[in-house]
Amino acid sequence: MRILLLIFSALILFQNLVHAQIQKDSIDQKKLRNLIIAESAVYASGMTGLGFLWYKDSESQSFQFFNDNKQWLQMDKLGHIYTAYHLTDINFELLKNTGMNPKKAMLYSSISSTLMMLPIEVFDGFSTSYGASWGDALANTIGAFLPYQQFLFKQNYIYPKFSFSPSPYADLRPNTLGNNYFEQLIKDYNGQTYWLSTDFNIFSESNRFPDWLQFSVGYSGNQMIYGSPEENIENGYTANRQWLLSLDMNLSKFEVEQKWLKIIFKLINKVKIPFPTVEWDGKGVVLHPLYF
Repeated sequence: MRILLLIFSALILFQNLVHAQIQKDSIDQKKLRNLIIAESAVYASGMTGLGFLWYKDSESQSFQFFNDNKQWLQMDKLGHIYTAYHLTDINFELLKNTGMNPKKAMLYSSISSTLMMLPIEVFDGFSTSYGASWGDALANTIGAFLPYQQFLFKQNYIYPKFSFSPSPYADLRPNTLGNNYFEQLIKDYNGQTYWLSTDFNIFSESNRFPDWLQFSVGYSGNQMIYGSPEENIENGYTANRQWLLSLDMNLSKFEVEQKWLKIIFKLINKVKIPFPTVEWDGKGVVLHPLYF
C-alpha cells in the first residue's frame, strides 16, 4: 500500500508540473523535463526514507482521521508550515530557472508543495499510532501559499526558520522522541524551535537599517513527553510554551558573485542564526547569551 502511495504521489507531482508546459513563457523544455524527473526521484526517495524512519514501529489499520490539534503544543503544525513553505520556495526558484513567469511559477509551486505534503496525512491515516489530521492538512496549505506574500509586499516579510538543540526528554521515550540525533531532530519537539524572521526595515519607510539585519520571534515548548496534554499530566509532566525574541540575519541579502555561494547562503538561511535571546516561559524571563 505504501509503495503504491509513493508512486501515486510522484505521479501527482509529475502531472502538476507537466501542466506548466501549457504556459508558453519561453520555457526551456529540456530544463523543465529534467527538473520533473529529478524532483520526482528525489521526492519518492525522501518519502520512502520518511516512511521507514517515522512509521517503522507502527502497525497498519484501516484509514481513519484523528484530531490532534491539541497535541504537542501545536509544534507539529508549525513543522508542517515550515516544511511546506520551504518546499514552495525551492520549487519556485527551480521553476523560475526554466524561464517560467514568476507568478505562474509561484502558483504551480504552491499547489505542488501542498500535494507533496498530502501523502504524509495518508500515511498517518493508515497508521495505528496516528491518523490523518485536518489540522496538519490546513497547516500544509498555509505554509505552501505563504511565500505568495512577495507578490503582495514585493518581498518576504515573514520568513520561517528552524533551530534545534538536543533535549533531555528524548531519553525518557526514545521510541517516540528519537534514539539518536537525526531521529530527535525530526521527532523531539522539545528540542525544536520555530521562528518567524522579518526585516527591521518593516518599521522604516526610508530603509535606514541594513538589509540583512532581522529580528525573529520564536516558539517552542518543553516537557512534552506525550502528545496528549492529559496523558502528559497523568505521567507527571506539565508541558509549557516558550516564546522567544532574538536577532537574526538574512543571508540572501549579501551580494556574492559565486553561484555556489548563493546556493549555500540560501540553504543556511532556512536555519536561525544563533544570537542572544530573550525567552518568556509563562513564569518569568530567561536570558540566553546564545540560543540555537
